[in-house]
Amino acid sequence: MVELEEIVKVHAAMVRRIATVYERYPDRVDDLVQDVWIAVWQALPRLNDQATLKSYIARITQNICVTHVRRALVRQTQPLTDILPDPAPPLDEATAHAMHLACLIEAVRSLPENLKAVATLYLEDMPVKDIALALGISESNTSVRLHRAKSAIRLSFGDPS
Repeated sequence: MVELEEIVKVHAAMVRRIATVYERYPDRVDDLVQDVWIAVWQALPRLNDQATLKSYIARITQNICVTHVRRALVRQTQPLTDILPDPAPPLDEATAHAMHLACLIEAVRSLPENLKAVATLYLEDMPVKDIALALGISESNTSVRLHRAKSAIRLSFGDPS
C-alpha cells in the first residue's frame, strides 16, 4: 500500500482545486482540504484496487465538500450581489487568464450540485468513466450531466450555443 504522504503529494492539487469550487474563502478551503485528508486517511484501508485511487480520493473530496456546503446553507449569511464594473486599465495576458479562470470557477460554483460534481471532476482531466465511478452514477448519466454543465457554463460566459 502506498504511504499517505506520497498520496497527498500526488493528489493535493486536485483536492485543493475541487475544494476551491465549493468554498470561496481561502482559510475555509484549507480547513476543507484538511477534512478531506483525514477522511482519506480513514478510508484508505477500505480501498480494494490501487488503480482507482484517484477516483476514490475524488469521490471522498466531493462528498466532504457537498456535506460542507449543506452545513453552510443552514448557517448561511446573505452575500452582496451587486457587482460593479472595474474601471481599471487593460490587463496583461497573465492577469486576463487569471480573471478568466476566476470566472470559470464562479460559473462552476453556480451550477446545481449534480452538475457541479461532474464539472469539477471533468476539469481535473478525469475521463467520463472515472467520473462515473467516483460519483457512483452511470457513464451515460455522467455524459448527460457533463453536457448540461458545459451548456450552463457557456451561457454564463454569454455564449448561447
